[in-house]
Amino acid sequence: MTERKPGALDGLKVVSMAEQYPGPFCTMHLSDMGADVIQVERPNGDPSRFLPSFYEGLNRNKRSVALDLLDPDQKAQLRGLIAKADVFLEGFRPGKLAKLGFSYEDLKSLHPTLIYVSISGFGQTGPYRMRPAHDLSFQGLGGALDERISGAVSGAPPAVLLGDSVSGLYAVNGILSALFARERTGKGTYVDIAMSDAVLALQTPFIAADAEEDAALPQRDPGYGLYETSDGRWLTTSIAHEDDFWDRLCQDIGLDDGVGLSRPERVARRDELTGRIAERIQRKPFAHWEELFGAAGQMWGPALTRAELAEDPQIQARELFDRITRGDGTVQRILRQPVKFSAYENAPLRRAPAIGENQGEGFD
Repeated sequence: MTERKPGALDGLKVVSMAEQYPGPFCTMHLSDMGADVIQVERPNGDPSRFLPSFYEGLNRNKRSVALDLLDPDQKAQLRGLIAKADVFLEGFRPGKLAKLGFSYEDLKSLHPTLIYVSISGFGQTGPYRMRPAHDLSFQGLGGALDERISGAVSGAPPAVLLGDSVSGLYAVNGILSALFARERTGKGTYVDIAMSDAVLALQTPFIAADAEEDAALPQRDPGYGLYETSDGRWLTTSIAHEDDFWDRLCQDIGLDDGVGLSRPERVARRDELTGRIAERIQRKPFAHWEELFGAAGQMWGPALTRAELAEDPQIQARELFDRITRGDGTVQRILRQPVKFSAYENAPLRRAPAIGENQGEGFD
């Protein structure tokens, strides 16, 4: 049996009260890399437990305690956990934990090296900070639903929960940066993560573009599209602006009069050219285009369904899928993180805990 490599974050102690998606997504990354994460759940559990597979996919490698913070003894238990933690993460609306005596200022005086992280919808400041919302509203405020940028169709919400996932990743970034700074200064800090801010941050190149670039960036090249083949499968071509790849595509699909068109000419005729590309690609099955585009070195790829992901040779080569045995003995397929270390482990090791399974364990 191969000996497990150490985790890059072995020894890091994290207490989290952030529920549902963003917080658990953040702490999943930390726990996969070796951090000891204790999820502090409400007595009836994280609300996302009503979707067992969803919950288990985000909460592997962690421990669970269930505490009622209206009970003085259980509040004391939480204080005891935080006293031994490097990081405390919460995901409530601004001010909720302060009413219970667990604000950053409350804990800072007792634990000056603590990294305290809040993930909320709109952040700790601003006129929207107390507004309730879910992912789609954060995408809207962050500019991700602008049709000129996203290509989204009005009225059709995107399936990817962008605000939830990217805010979790920014929280990881904030935690690791704060830990690095603590090594130099010996001081903890407060980290404020807003889901709407995180979505907006992804618009950086569009916000920074000057007027001429702003006019060009969102204009989709007809060589950048999603197309259906004759056997009902879908593929992408991802030519953003490259004239040589455009010419090659036209030659591959028999669109001879498209060869030599510049990007501005293509964009001006986008609807027409997109329709003609779609018509030609739909004449042949997926396997035909896979062989042709692969041999030609074209910018393309399969548009995989969720069921097809684990069978793709590139995904298999990257070893992204893994399996964990649940508490009931069934096997769950999960995804590994897309971060690979040569010297450290970064992998799921154990199933998600039952509510309060690790009550009373604390940190070593």
